[in-house]
Amino acid sequence: MRIIDTGITKEILSGDNHPQLKIVDKLYTVDNRQSTWDKIQEVTNDQELDNNEKNNRVFELALGVEAAKEIKDMDLPVENYTYLTFCVMGAISGEDPKELQKMAKEQSRKN
Repeated sequence: MRIIDTGITKEILSGDNHPQLKIVDKLYTVDNRQSTWDKIQEVTNDQELDNNEKNNRVFELALGVEAAKEIKDMDLPVENYTYLTFCVMGAISGEDPKELQKMAKEQSRKN
């Protein structure tokens, strides 16, 4: 089904107006609501969680618990898993995942 968004973007969207990520041969719908973004920000700012725990919780919030488990069980190579985190964040924020990855690398060089 195609939906024409007559709101701000004026773009033709598909599905239920949520972005989707294709991982291997499966599509995963990303929850890009503001409330989800706010929860993700809380997780990423939580100093008590290590990076692995943060990524797991971000995937659970953005993709759902079942999808996050499926992805974890895929045992993706580190490079792909790392890039996937930028894809999830890009799907939520509407930004290019490659640009997010580039900004993160530049930020880590500064630190």
